[in-house]
Amino acid sequence: MRDLLLVLFLFVAIFYSFKRPYLGVAAWVWIALMAPSDWAFGFSQNFRLNLTIVVVTALSYLLITRQKNVKVNALGGWVFLFGLWTLVTTITNLNSYPAMVWDYWNQFIKVLMLFFFITLAVRKRLHIDVLVWAVVLSVSSYAAMEAVKFILSGGGHMITGRAGIIADRNDFAVAINMCIPLVVYLVQVTQHRSVRMGLWMILALNVVSVVGTGSRGGFIGLAILAIAFWLRSRYKMPLAVLALLALPVLYQSTPEEWRERQATISTAAEEDSSFIGRLWAWKISTLLALDHPLTGGGFKAVLDGRIWHYYAPFTPNFTPLETRPIPEENGSLAAHNIYFQVLGDHGFIGLFIFLVMLALALLNNLRNTHLGHARQVNWYHKLAGMLTLSLVGYGITGANVSLAYFDLLYAVLGVIAVMTLRRSELTESENVTSEQALAPRGSLRRQGYPGGGRDKQSLSTQEPDRT
Repeated sequence: MRDLLLVLFLFVAIFYSFKRPYLGVAAWVWIALMAPSDWAFGFSQNFRLNLTIVVVTALSYLLITRQKNVKVNALGGWVFLFGLWTLVTTITNLNSYPAMVWDYWNQFIKVLMLFFFITLAVRKRLHIDVLVWAVVLSVSSYAAMEAVKFILSGGGHMITGRAGIIADRNDFAVAINMCIPLVVYLVQVTQHRSVRMGLWMILALNVVSVVGTGSRGGFIGLAILAIAFWLRSRYKMPLAVLALLALPVLYQSTPEEWRERQATISTAAEEDSSFIGRLWAWKISTLLALDHPLTGGGFKAVLDGRIWHYYAPFTPNFTPLETRPIPEENGSLAAHNIYFQVLGDHGFIGLFIFLVMLALALLNNLRNTHLGHARQVNWYHKLAGMLTLSLVGYGITGANVSLAYFDLLYAVLGVIAVMTLRRSELTESENVTSEQALAPRGSLRRQGYPGGGRDKQSLSTQEPDRT
């Protein structure tokens, strides 16, 4: 049955992706994050869903889109530069299995293609909202479903990602934290009461889901997001009182195993073998970058057993934070930190480019937030603010995972690039639509607007979207 539903989805997605390139991009994001083929058990597992949608979307853009005005801003330039630099580090990689490094680079190029297709095909508020819905219906909907299992099992169900790059529970916690602000944005702009109530339920279940992963980094990120939302709220005092009354009760109602795991945060460096393993990986990533400061070791260099064991003897006294020696029988470990991951893979230059990308995205968001507020474009202002929180969630919880090449990050960067590239069009068109909705029926007709007197929603759908 799942195979048949997947085939039906594929045909529907192909049909609409060819008519509207932005729908193809939304389907691309949903497939990348949801990995629906992993949910099937039969013949559909061999389908190249993402490749099919990518090809159809590309053809749609070339054949259907009339105005192919390609725009690139500074953020897009730095993303392109990062992709180019990963090609250099892949050519010079130190891995014992260079073919694996090239395969990983090919996968990353597909992620970068997603970013650039977003900047090409997404042009209007409708396009952006559809893309945000695609993200929420992939990550947040699954997180909500897992949270229900967690609640019904009394905390016994361990929440992990089901498929794709976010199968690990720590990775999944990062994805949820990135999506929570997007759910809040949809709550703020959705007019339909039933849909808004459903989004409120998804939001609450997403918070439970982060707790249910047992990820300490995810919980820290969630706490910081909560503080950020509190600082943005107009009801700081009531919320503070509510938190002081509710948090002790909620904490005591969590499973004992979960409380014990969170209690190890302060002593992780001395007692937690998982965290100590990450310290080893961070040290080896740094040592590798110091020996190869320009290009690092290439994708997954730290996971190479030969490289790991070469640097292992130097780790105990490297940096002020001492660690016990790495046992010889100990296998290599992933960096579990986006910054050390990029440092070890692509050297100090790669890390610099990566940090500039994130900083530019944040600065663009802050400017977009200010512009949306100044021009009184509510949705633009709110989305820019929520994307900032999404980046904050990624930047903080990313210190606990190896997700530097995560599809969701580059989808978020793509939306930020579109909002920056087309900020005049997006804000001015919204103001015109608002004026049409508020003006008297007769005055609209005198100004030449068709359908004068209709409400804002009907006016916005007066002209069919042909891009």
